[in-house]
Amino acid sequence: MHYRQYTPADLLRNLVRYYWSLDGRQFSLSRLSILSFGDRYPRLIFQDTDCFEPILHDETGEEMPLCYLKGVRTRPTEVFMHGAFSHFGVSFYPHALTTFFGMGADELTNQMPDINMVYRCNLAERLRNKTHLDRVAVLDRFLLGKMAKMSLDFSVQSIIHKKGGVGDMEMLASSFRISERQLQRRFKKQVGVPLKRYERISRFELALKRLATVGYSELTSIAFELGYTDQSHFIKEFQEFAGMSPYNFVRNKSVGAESSSFLYTD
Repeated sequence: MHYRQYTPADLLRNLVRYYWSLDGRQFSLSRLSILSFGDRYPRLIFQDTDCFEPILHDETGEEMPLCYLKGVRTRPTEVFMHGAFSHFGVSFYPHALTTFFGMGADELTNQMPDINMVYRCNLAERLRNKTHLDRVAVLDRFLLGKMAKMSLDFSVQSIIHKKGGVGDMEMLASSFRISERQLQRRFKKQVGVPLKRYERISRFELALKRLATVGYSELTSIAFELGYTDQSHFIKEFQEFAGMSPYNFVRNKSVGAESSSFLYTD
């Protein structure tokens, strides 16, 4: 399996984290599951079904759309595939879907709609029969074209890109000459979840990174390091966003990952 990231155009850097491709062209397992955990980064996903197998929804068994959006996630979901696959996607910053597609982000939270249900376009056709590098150019042009028609809310963007945590919300709101409550409302509308939930997901993602590099025996120190009140609180919150305990996550056989999505064999 081959995973690669690609850099977006400079003007997109505050809205697009990166483009990515994931190819499993000689995969021989009978079933490959993709478990998506709680995740603050929305995505656009294109799947090449001309030459490869489609992604199937775990609950219905139906094929996922050729090109679909994936909003901010507050709970785990699962899809699966059989055989070889080839996917290309965009990893957005949390406020980008509202910015690009002009709708409340809460309408996309925990949803995976066909992009044409959100914005009528022929993007899937433009991405078909292309190399991954060609797809980078197609998406740069598509997103830059939409960016020219939109206005940015710099108050929410400043929270998303602030290093070292959210900081003093009252001071931040004052700097934009709005109330703290107004800033909270703007954040939920553009990101899709309240700020406190966003911070919890962010902390959970840090826990995933730490667990990927240390053993289960370090659980208590990780909980303390990330500011959980105790180990049981950490385990409970991890279970909420991952759908499994930290122990099961550590021992689960993963064959690859993209952000907070993990691929594993059944």
